[in-house]
Amino acid sequence: MNRPSGERVVAVLTFSGAMILALGSLGFFLVSILAATGDERGEPVSVVIAGMAVAGGFLLLILAGVTGWVAMNVGGLREWARTASISVAAMAASVERKWRSGSIAARHFRSWKSFSRGEN
Repeated sequence: MNRPSGERVVAVLTFSGAMILALGSLGFFLVSILAATGDERGEPVSVVIAGMAVAGGFLLLILAGVTGWVAMNVGGLREWARTASISVAAMAASVERKWRSGSIAARHFRSWKSFSRGEN
């Protein structure tokens, strides 16, 4: 299969991110094992730390799987990426317009407020 070089670079970087997530997951599982088998394993704090580490490990493992799937199917996701990027740009423009109109309204309110007090 002949892929464009940019697509190949994106796939390699995404797969590298998936590997980092998988290593982070293993780190979380190691912390949970250490908290569950330590001297204070019956303490409530150790139980909470072990539970959070297990939950974090599973979350990172799921994210690593999704990221690996995206890395393998990056060629088929090209059209989706174009649609998503256009949508994100439109949302950013909409938010920017709202911020700008809000700041203009605040400036006008400030000038109206000072005018109504007779400060001008």
